[in-house]
Amino acid sequence: MTQSTLGDTSGTTPSAKSSSRNRSPFRANLSKADYERAFDILEQCSGAACLPDFKERAVEAISEHFALRHVSFFAGATFHTVFEDSAPLTAGKTAKMLPEYQDRWARYDIFGTPAAMRQLVSSGVSSLDELQSMGQLPAAADAYVRYFLSSTWRMQTAAALRLELSAGHTALLGMFDPEPGKIGTSEAATLRLLSQQMSAMARGLPASKSQAALARLSVRQRQVVRLVADGLSNAQIAEILSLAEDSVKKYVTRILTTTGCQSRMELALLARAQRI
Repeated sequence: MTQSTLGDTSGTTPSAKSSSRNRSPFRANLSKADYERAFDILEQCSGAACLPDFKERAVEAISEHFALRHVSFFAGATFHTVFEDSAPLTAGKTAKMLPEYQDRWARYDIFGTPAAMRQLVSSGVSSLDELQSMGQLPAAADAYVRYFLSSTWRMQTAAALRLELSAGHTALLGMFDPEPGKIGTSEAATLRLLSQQMSAMARGLPASKSQAALARLSVRQRQVVRLVADGLSNAQIAEILSLAEDSVKKYVTRILTTTGCQSRMELALLARAQRI
């Protein structure tokens, strides 16, 4: 390819022009360092075998790479039920903030307002600074910011990252810090990129460690699990699979240990839920 060819833009293909036009406007705010930070976070989350593991990795990675002291991970079947999560993952002061939040403030959360929801659904990210720049907050959300975030917990930075989980469920990763301006334009753009990529990871993950372990069982172990789920005894399973009854007992014991199930009934319910 000659130098003149490299400099000639007249031959740009329609598909290339279309790709450029369809490119997210947020990418204009990303630097090389922002992309590297995003890749580091994705790499840190990529080894998760199940959703609980992903939650821990995501909270740790966001906290570390954005230098945010207080991070939480709420999940729910719908966007609205996310705020009702009774056992979210919390880090930093969000653990101490949780009882008061659940008792008094969850229904007034600023990231549950219509403006925030539009941002979270369309771009995956919403921040306190962005919402305040749009104009006056609804009275209840303003009280949440003034009295809960600012006065009680001294949080000047607040943002939420929306993730899509399996079965159509939704998660919100909350980010807070006493220092103002921690989520600026480039940080928000990086988080918007992460919202898409982390959602792609999370959607394919089993909801529990037991489900993840179930998926990794050998062919023979899965055969045993199916028969346990059908309510068969060890003797019946042994006859069907042409195994010694002691061998079946060892299989079942090993499977219970691997999946973390406490009983054959729990294993059967798990297998049925996963359609093993």
